[in-house]
Amino acid sequence: MARRNLARLFLVVVFAAGSAGCSDRSPLAPTVQPDIPQTMGRLVSVSGVYELTFLHRGQPVTSLPVGQEVVLKAHVEDAAGSPAQRGSVTFQYCSRKGPSNDISRADEAPKSECESGAASWARLQTITVNTSGDAFAGFCCPSIPRTVGFRFKYSSQRSGIADGVSAPKDFTWVPAS
Repeated sequence: MARRNLARLFLVVVFAAGSAGCSDRSPLAPTVQPDIPQTMGRLVSVSGVYELTFLHRGQPVTSLPVGQEVVLKAHVEDAAGSPAQRGSVTFQYCSRKGPSNDISRADEAPKSECESGAASWARLQTITVNTSGDAFAGFCCPSIPRTVGFRFKYSSQRSGIADGVSAPKDFTWVPAS
């Protein structure tokens, strides 16, 4: 019985040694390791800065007369100030339940209604960020005065900057003078 076990052990050792000798890599050959910091940089996202501003004719604004288009500008950068080089921004507006584009019953609402749960964030448009870390979308042209809350969600698409959401901001359309 002991001889049979010894013979089996011998065959296992010979087979294992033969298999190792026939493999593509020598057990003594050095292995190539990936550059760990570089690999980790692609896998780990750093916190970001997500800034929403309102523009009209290239200038920052906080309100406009009814009938005017406002341009939403999203800017994304890392904490060191380097702009996002890829990713997308989904602009959202605060929306009450009910039909959209109904002039007699506006669905747009101030950010406070989304914050309280009386309204919810609705998708406006998704845009790819440019090499300056910016994305732009237009919102046109309410015909009755109102205040509308806006924000954006950033999807990093492995840019190295974490996914995030901007602080919500209100924009106001005032009566035309």
